[in-house]
Amino acid sequence: QGEMITQNFGSTYIAQRTLDTYTSAVCREAFAKHVEPSAAWREQMAKISEISCADYRFLVREEPRFVPYFRQATPELELGSLNIGSRPAKRKPQGGIESLRAIPWTFAWAQTRAHLSAWLGVGAGLEHKDEAELTNLRSMYNEWPWFRETVDLIAMIMSKSDFSITKNYDEQLVDKNADLMELGDDVRARMVKTRKAILDVTESKDFGGAHTALMRASSRIRHPYVDPVNVIQAELLKRLRAMEARASELTPEEIEEQNTLQDALVISIKAIAQGMRNSG
Repeated sequence: QGEMITQNFGSTYIAQRTLDTYTSAVCREAFAKHVEPSAAWREQMAKISEISCADYRFLVREEPRFVPYFRQATPELELGSLNIGSRPAKRKPQGGIESLRAIPWTFAWAQTRAHLSAWLGVGAGLEHKDEAELTNLRSMYNEWPWFRETVDLIAMIMSKSDFSITKNYDEQLVDKNADLMELGDDVRARMVKTRKAILDVTESKDFGGAHTALMRASSRIRHPYVDPVNVIQAELLKRLRAMEARASELTPEEIEEQNTLQDALVISIKAIAQGMRNSG
């Protein structure tokens, strides 16, 4: 991705820092003692995989309200018409969720600060039935580097999700019927459940996990700028969709305003992507 090349190698200082990170990671992998997961850990991972996959598929593929909710609550439809990528957002223009490419699928959720595609199913997978299972999960986190890094990466994404901003997108863009609004509440309830599960496993006081200190410093700088852009983007989407609903009736002045709003939407998408630092 060209954007990521610029982000990681765009200046001499940043390029050196990126290469330092890569070199240290390679050296650590080469000389670190690898931990062989025990039978109990493998069994637990198989259970996590089965439960989390079922939970993810149920919401995305079996919940009939999900596709209408996704298309209304995120800028997914607008991403396909904007010149911000090298390939079409969908493999099949008329296809559903399964036809979306991975990047716009994740990108759309990142824009609304829900980051659903990163953590959906994790809360269900990490949920423990008793203290013995919780002890096993904590042992995996403390003693198995692969498992710890996976949980910490999800925790990092969770620290970038925002309950109130996601809810504002729903309030501005989603049809005011009980079914879709309830689904939005369910998505946010799953977000809370995932945060609690991460806290239980990591025994941390902050769901940001190992990334907490760095994220706090970074968030203090970026969030005061990104948060208002999210609010503006929701309003832009609301206005543009209202205009598209009466496209044949627009006056020349309104068409000019529509073009201006489209330009503003592109800028908001780029601003939020840069603010989240998870996509180009």
